[in-house]
Amino acid sequence: MIPADGTFRTPAERARRHDLDALRAVFLLFGIPYHASLTVRPGPWIANFGERSRDFIQLADYLHLFRMPGFYMIAGYFAAMLLQKRPVASYLPSRLHRLVPPFLAGTFLLVPAMHFLLLVETGHPAPLARWWEIMTMVDRNPFEHLWFVQVLLYYTAALAGVVWLFPKLARAELGGEQRALVRWFIPLTLATGLILGLCGLGSLQLERYRYLDNFAVNFLSARYALDYLPWFLLGALLQRIPALDRRFARFSWILFLTGLAASIVVVFYPRLVPFLWRPVLTGVAAICLTQASLGALAHFIHGERRWVKALVSASFVIYLFHEPLIVLATPWLDMLPIPVWPKFILLCLVAFFGSYGIWKLIKLSPALRYIFNGERKKKRAAS
Repeated sequence: MIPADGTFRTPAERARRHDLDALRAVFLLFGIPYHASLTVRPGPWIANFGERSRDFIQLADYLHLFRMPGFYMIAGYFAAMLLQKRPVASYLPSRLHRLVPPFLAGTFLLVPAMHFLLLVETGHPAPLARWWEIMTMVDRNPFEHLWFVQVLLYYTAALAGVVWLFPKLARAELGGEQRALVRWFIPLTLATGLILGLCGLGSLQLERYRYLDNFAVNFLSARYALDYLPWFLLGALLQRIPALDRRFARFSWILFLTGLAASIVVVFYPRLVPFLWRPVLTGVAAICLTQASLGALAHFIHGERRWVKALVSASFVIYLFHEPLIVLATPWLDMLPIPVWPKFILLCLVAFFGSYGIWKLIKLSPALRYIFNGERKKKRAAS
């Protein structure tokens, strides 16, 4: 449990936030049920079960409602933390080494292999020709589930540029107890959710009225970048206000229940909310559920835990490989004479344990760890 005194932001805590590490990994792992649900909900995806259910539309929408906003908020937090400890000249190369190799490996190896193997697996009469047709579609995002790394690269480069231009930002911090911010934490959080929702509405309108063309949406992932930039900035700001940071990591029943109610309305009863107000309500739901998730985890994780360390180290590779495994396992599991929900659960288990097994193999090779996880071999200290 996080102590109520100022020890929360001791030098040790500034160096590592195990609760945030764990939550970031959980948000990445939520990608497994999210993408598995796309195989079962109505409408075409890369691979689909023969039997579909509308329940999985709601499951996918619910998971996506807060997992990516929360992920980018944590990414912004850690980016601000790193820039307190490292100069831009060290921060930027380290982040590029961490993100670029897995991004390129996933884009040019995993995604093309996934599509080709699926065509062969399902007996397409001309797999190579169809594969090339898919790969060269102009209205397709070539990065598939790795768009989030592309967006992280944007934010990383932009943040490094801003701090390079304004060096004082690297260590800027609003210290002290900040009693007013802490006292008004709940209404302040709800107001922030409304602002984030309005930002989401703005990016939706840009796409809706064609201010973002197909190239910007599908190849540049501009819509995603606009959607999640406020969340990334929120995480960076939160890291620079220790008192608010400490309060954000304490569970709030009011925010949890508010987030739960708002998310239920948005996902299960969308007709009760005018179309243009849905992104606004989604912003409130997302920040409340993210805060509740962090508060619950922080209550139990206040130091290094073995399982957290294992989960965090494996999560990126699991995310990298889980979608190809879901796509390739779907035709085989579809042949099982069982209802759709057990198929879905089996698909999630295959994706998780299969990608975790791949991570265990990748760990054996420093070269593979760099290619698929961005891990560089640590230099030995000079004797």
